[in-house]
Amino acid sequence: MEKSFNDIKKALIYAILFLSLGFFPIKGFVGSPFPYIFKYAGFLYIGYAFILVYQYFTTKTKTYKLIDENINDLKKRDLNMHSITLKQNIITIENPLNTISSVWEKTNYKFIHKRLIISTLNNTLHFIFTSSQFKNDDDYQTLINCLQQYSKQKD
Repeated sequence: MEKSFNDIKKALIYAILFLSLGFFPIKGFVGSPFPYIFKYAGFLYIGYAFILVYQYFTTKTKTYKLIDENINDLKKRDLNMHSITLKQNIITIENPLNTISSVWEKTNYKFIHKRLIISTLNNTLHFIFTSSQFKNDDDYQTLINCLQQYSKQKD
């Protein structure tokens, strides 16, 4: 995306440069074909800039449509593809879209109104769990026990 903006900026700068050289009367250029060449090149760069802007917006909408399609396909396939892996030094939380791993030292937890909130990555990413989201209460209790043993409780 940034590359597209840089290309558009370059095309517009070249267009302004060539058009200014083509339309400003410079003593050495009067009566020569150079002003016409610069005018022509300036208008070509303006056209190129319009093509880049059009291409930017069409690819942007296509990209968003593809992302939405991928998310919808994942939702249709299996909504329950979530898992939590507990190891002695890390916790891994997986869902259909991403996998997050964190060491226990950088993991905090807190209980608020029967909800377990796990904070990872220096409190920038939070996961909220309730006991009803687990297949059985033993899994939920195992998660709580591991959190109490390896991580720290947040106030």
